[in-house]
Amino acid sequence: MKKALLFFLWVLVAVPMMAQQRQVTGKVTDTRDGTPLLGVTVTVKGSKAGTATDVDGNFKINVNGDATLAFSFVGYETITMAIGEKSHVIVKMGPDSKTLNQVEISTGYTSKRRGAITGAITTVDGKQVESRPQGNVLHNLQGQSAGTYVMANGGRPGVAPVILLRGVGSINSGTAPLYIVDGQPVSGSDFALIAPDDIENINILKDASATSIYGSRGANGVILVTMKKGVRNSRPQVDYRGFYGYADINRSKFKMMNTKDRLDYEVFIGKRAANDPAIPELMKNDFNQSKVVFKPSQTQSHVLSVKSGNETTSIYFSGEYFQMDGIYFDNTFKRYSSRLAIDNQTTKWLKTGVSMYLGYMDETTPNETRNSLQNPGMLAYMLMPYEDLKNPDGSWRKFLQYQAYNGARSQLWTRSQGLTGNSNDHLKFIGNAYAEANITKELKFTSRFGMNLSDYVTKTWNAPELAATDNGNATRRFSRWSNAIWTNLLNYRKTFGDHSINAVAGTEYNALTDYDFSTTARNTAFPTLYEFGAMSVPSTSSGSLSKYRMFSTLASVNYGYKDRYYADLSIRRDGSSKFGANNKWGNFWAVGLLWNAKNEDFLKDNLLISDLRVRASVGLTGNDDIGFYPSYSINSVNNSSPNTTTTKAGYESKAGMVPTQAANPDLGWEKKRKFNVGADLGLWDNRLTFTLDYYRELTYDMVLDVPVSYLTGYSSIKANMGKMQNNGIEFSVKSTVISTKDITFNVSGNFTYNKNKVTELYGFRDELLGTGTGILVKVGYPRGQFKYNRFSRVNPDDGTEIWLDKNGKETTNFDAGDAAILDGKNMYAPYYGGATFDFNYKGIGIFMQWNYMLDKYSVNNTRAWLVWNNDAWYNTNRAADLYQNMWKKPGDIAKYPKYGSSTAFDDRYLENASFLRLRDLTVYYNLPKNLLSATKAFRSARVYARGNNLLTFTKWSGYDPEYFNNLELGIYPVSRSYTVGLDLTF
Repeated sequence: MKKALLFFLWVLVAVPMMAQQRQVTGKVTDTRDGTPLLGVTVTVKGSKAGTATDVDGNFKINVNGDATLAFSFVGYETITMAIGEKSHVIVKMGPDSKTLNQVEISTGYTSKRRGAITGAITTVDGKQVESRPQGNVLHNLQGQSAGTYVMANGGRPGVAPVILLRGVGSINSGTAPLYIVDGQPVSGSDFALIAPDDIENINILKDASATSIYGSRGANGVILVTMKKGVRNSRPQVDYRGFYGYADINRSKFKMMNTKDRLDYEVFIGKRAANDPAIPELMKNDFNQSKVVFKPSQTQSHVLSVKSGNETTSIYFSGEYFQMDGIYFDNTFKRYSSRLAIDNQTTKWLKTGVSMYLGYMDETTPNETRNSLQNPGMLAYMLMPYEDLKNPDGSWRKFLQYQAYNGARSQLWTRSQGLTGNSNDHLKFIGNAYAEANITKELKFTSRFGMNLSDYVTKTWNAPELAATDNGNATRRFSRWSNAIWTNLLNYRKTFGDHSINAVAGTEYNALTDYDFSTTARNTAFPTLYEFGAMSVPSTSSGSLSKYRMFSTLASVNYGYKDRYYADLSIRRDGSSKFGANNKWGNFWAVGLLWNAKNEDFLKDNLLISDLRVRASVGLTGNDDIGFYPSYSINSVNNSSPNTTTTKAGYESKAGMVPTQAANPDLGWEKKRKFNVGADLGLWDNRLTFTLDYYRELTYDMVLDVPVSYLTGYSSIKANMGKMQNNGIEFSVKSTVISTKDITFNVSGNFTYNKNKVTELYGFRDELLGTGTGILVKVGYPRGQFKYNRFSRVNPDDGTEIWLDKNGKETTNFDAGDAAILDGKNMYAPYYGGATFDFNYKGIGIFMQWNYMLDKYSVNNTRAWLVWNNDAWYNTNRAADLYQNMWKKPGDIAKYPKYGSSTAFDDRYLENASFLRLRDLTVYYNLPKNLLSATKAFRSARVYARGNNLLTFTKWSGYDPEYFNNLELGIYPVSRSYTVGLDLTF
């Protein structure tokens, strides 16, 4: 009876309560563009019930009666909504400047809240580098970040650009930043095998506070790449991104002689009679040979990715096919890649994960010998305009009859027939596995092991027709490069009262091995078979093995007080096999401070200023990019093995070793002391933001080749000497000019000024001049300073050249000792930056990105080759204005000297290579959500048309002003591309 009474009372109480509980569904979107928000936390006020939105912004939650829901998301305003009797709600959330500083930013070994970072860090979103027709994703950083100097290293697909962070940081050692992909060090060339669409974001770390935790590898800055991962508690999302297009040469402003000009020139200089009966026939042909030699090339990309996750596991998988043929007819580039990332909450206290990236690159490479007619980049200029390069059926002619070839085989024909060639196969694996254990709520331990592995095969061959003496030959080179890294970290994070601590301590072991060998064989067994295996006679072989090991301990602590004042302290101790026995260990450190002025009482309620932070840092980093064995005594082979076809003279004609490098047990770390002060300002809820940084960096104890007495048996020894400094200003601005339901307009820009100066060399010598480069290294001057003989004029009396001597007086004697420092003319641009504009109206948008460099100079060596006016160059075509502007008779005021003049190299060929370039122009359309929802398949869709390198404003007269070098000679030109693409989300 008692049990029945209790059951009756329970029914009276519980049933009405259950009857009041109901399910509410809804969707959360961004107020700016209506896109769904993933991961928004939805809770019922006054209860423990809660959930999160999925990838479509949808949620489901059970409520009782007239509940009130709360919606919160990092970086957005928290919203509360009384739902009454509603069963479905639509919620729109907008950014909240007060919480944007809570966004976590990775610094490599740990992550920190944006508002607690004392260092100079720029974040480039993955969307800013994806779906662009570049063989190496690093090119897409051009103009994206202040302080990031990005220059092309030629136009061949896949070639890595040159990147400098805050100026050139060394004289002889490496100047490239440290690249990290998901915790794994990689090289700039590795990005030729990494799909841009797999990148979540790129953090660029510049000052000591941000980079000193990387110790001896952080002197030149760090580029930290975070790859995409799956999302827990989300339904599967499938993305397809693809584009098709073509590329063509960025046309040179430098013109060559046409047929009439060329024939007039030949007659004038006496190489052809004026009544030559061949002239009428030759006049029938007039070719712009660059349009014949270069070809429009195809490019395409297809990427398919899947990401998903449940309560314990998230997964991301992608596959890519990318093709970008070069504008040289025998240049192809293909990439196949795949990535898998799995993260698993194995237990309540243990999280594990694995990430694997596999890429394969297959390319055929042209001859890029810069000063050779075998290089299409030179050939296109120097072929005669009356020479028809093709047969009537469109194939290349086997023999060319005029001047440069004069009956010889055309390399255009030989390479098109496969009689000679070069190709590369590159297999890349980047992987890591980790385990993360929560020891306590505040303390966790992470162990991560990563591997970067490359197998690289290079193949070259020549058919018997081209290598008759050898009866055909072939070379194979195999290289294996592996870099293993094992990292163990303890991370402590705790907030108590007004105080916060984020600390990390750990160890790291790095083991790198570089192994390669090559062999050449000759005498093919079959006349039309020139593969390596068909060659019967071994010819030469060589090989090398290099190893590098480093062990490090590190620690960093970030302390905050009242979310107003922050201090960062970091220290790292590295031990490297590269340095001398007495100096293998180096200590590196940094101190950073941050004042979050917005959280002070006098600014907390200010409606104009939404963010104001002032930062400062100082510290010491190092540079170990100095080769594998710079401190060791090295001997080299003095002659070839007895089996080779050629033998060098050895000791009494016997094989032996000779010393080639002196040991220096005191060789130590090249160091860089960094100072930075900066400020971040946001106005009107961060619709307008500014970032300003001033930096001062001093490189000292540089690893230089120091001259020694020849009595030692050596000409130089590696030692620590010299100093160089970089001072600069970086400025960035971002603005949301318009933000309404139908229209958005965003503008951003950045500017960098960097001043470099060498302040000390050897003590006993204050100047170095690279042989044949014209580049001076001198105390008191910047790195990359030009020093050349100065050309004055052409003598109108006799057409000879006149120069200025070292005292500024005219002379007809060209003497290298008269070379002068050309103030203000440097190969490194001191001013550079970029700007972007993104306008969208109801899903239809236009995006533009510009970048620029000012006061950059380079020697146009190609132009020098094409205007030298003597018998040595007669057999190739000449520049269009040479005949019109050369000296012909006494009294002529001429630009070029008379025929038969010298080929002196002077400042005539030093040109201003400053430029302003439209890097990207994209017109796009985001299909309406209501249209896509009707399909029951698509979540989003975007179509676009894109042009790259469409406009370039420059005084440079050659192929491309962007090329990074002190001089340009027959480079592979950077191309202009056009693509149409489609992005789909299922």
